[in-house]
Amino acid sequence: MAIASVRLAEIAPLLDAAADRGIPVPDLKAYGASEDPAGEAADIQIPIADYFRIQRDIALASDDLTAIISSRKLTFRTGHFLVAQMQQANSLLTAMETLVEHINMMHGDAYNSLRYSDWSVSLVVDDGSFPYRFRNDQELVELIGDCLLIKIHCLLDSLTGGVAQSALKRIRLKRKRGVLRCPQNHFWQVPIEYGAAAYELVYDYDAACQPLRIQDEVDLSADGLFSRVINYLEAEADAPAQKSATARAIDLIDDGMTQQASVAERLNMSVATLRRRLTEEGTSFRQLLLSARLRRAEAMLRQGYSVTQTSEALNYSDIRAFNRAFKTWKGVTPAAFAQACRQ
Repeated sequence: MAIASVRLAEIAPLLDAAADRGIPVPDLKAYGASEDPAGEAADIQIPIADYFRIQRDIALASDDLTAIISSRKLTFRTGHFLVAQMQQANSLLTAMETLVEHINMMHGDAYNSLRYSDWSVSLVVDDGSFPYRFRNDQELVELIGDCLLIKIHCLLDSLTGGVAQSALKRIRLKRKRGVLRCPQNHFWQVPIEYGAAAYELVYDYDAACQPLRIQDEVDLSADGLFSRVINYLEAEADAPAQKSATARAIDLIDDGMTQQASVAERLNMSVATLRRRLTEEGTSFRQLLLSARLRRAEAMLRQGYSVTQTSEALNYSDIRAFNRAFKTWKGVTPAAFAQACRQ
């Protein structure tokens, strides 16, 4: 797989919009942002997996699976629902059918469809009428569309054990062909057609129809859409070994995996090894869980939930324990924090 990245300058409007809505803007240094020596402007780029991490952080903080890209909000947990439905599929084709059906259902419109030819089946994403929040920013909209196609293919390939990658024949993008290939599209190893009417993933039909037993081959533990895509990209790029155990564990915890044994298994290590690695990095699994709960608490309070509602949603049996934990973390009580947000 070619090295794919995203230019930070292109997602600046998304970060600005998050900040304007009171959503904590991710610290880009945490995503390994580095200067690319190539180019006159020393363009700053981040790996494509980190682009999806930024999206995930904004989605979690805003409780919006679209990461405020759409003017119509989708609850973050719908990503878990979508993955669970796709795990019932018995072939690449049925996984595509499930994806199209449920995405359209969640968005309340038919933006996705399947198109058939004598030898292929294409997953078509027509965003012509999609309610982008950044409709007037053509550069950002095209970046979002390019990366959406990458996300869909990664999701399909992770669920089908590599069948989607072997079946992929070409892709179609809406953007015009440029002098330089946009760095996010270095991801693709198949021919790219530019200037299409809609985004398309074109798969070999016979390969897509081959029966699979997805449920027996895929980890069925709590695993959100973003987590699955991020971990797939890093596994393909052989990047996990370069990242800390803490960062990799946070990815899984933030998408709903709260059992230490499950996280250790996903990271291909024993529980004892995970515990040792986290200790060496100055933390523990319990601390990571607590931090994840408190980040969620902050997001809920910013969205207008009451202290009681937030405490109950995070399964605190005693609201006083929640108050203590939150004050230790933020320096103020959750009630004071919520009041400051309202003001």
